[in-house]
Amino acid sequence: MVVDQFTEEQVAALSPIIDKFLTMMGAARDAFNRHSQASLRELHSLRNLVAQAIHDMAGQVESLIARKSEDERLASNRVQGILDHLKIIGDNIGQCADPIERKIRGAILFSEKAVTQANFLFDQHSGMIRSIMDIIKTDNALLKNYLLEEGRKLGQACVSFATEHEERMIEGLCLPQAAPIFLALLDRMRTIAQHEVDIATLLVRKP
Repeated sequence: MVVDQFTEEQVAALSPIIDKFLTMMGAARDAFNRHSQASLRELHSLRNLVAQAIHDMAGQVESLIARKSEDERLASNRVQGILDHLKIIGDNIGQCADPIERKIRGAILFSEKAVTQANFLFDQHSGMIRSIMDIIKTDNALLKNYLLEEGRKLGQACVSFATEHEERMIEGLCLPQAAPIFLALLDRMRTIAQHEVDIATLLVRKP
């Protein structure tokens, strides 16, 4: 059962957008780990495609809102809100390219701990993005609560990882030039988590 506020057509339009998010996250992970310029180019390209697709879908929803009754508009406004948060998520996945590009250009090595933490965030966010689509398709209450709680945990993990990284830098356990790059990446990941929580909040709340 599709979430009430989404039409079947909207779900069909959203599915390839979510797929591109997952491809972007995979490209970011690959570029980070392997210093792959090809993956970095793919990330840049997909960022623009996703932004345009969300813009087009938001325009269609906005035109539908104008033709609906007041009660029906509430549900459509919810869809519009979710699209707004998805746009920010897509932008921030795309913006991961900037610190990753600096890492590649400077051939900067991260500590094993930082690499593990970054890969944890790439993988967890991929799972969260899949959950968003699964919730929209199934209206599963357990998944909604999972998205809400895990999004909060991921946001807190980003803060904790940043603190740990600063401590490692003080102790001389990581390269000084790695710190601003890793912290910039964590900032993007924390923003993604916040908007995953915002989407979960919209999905949990009844129209």
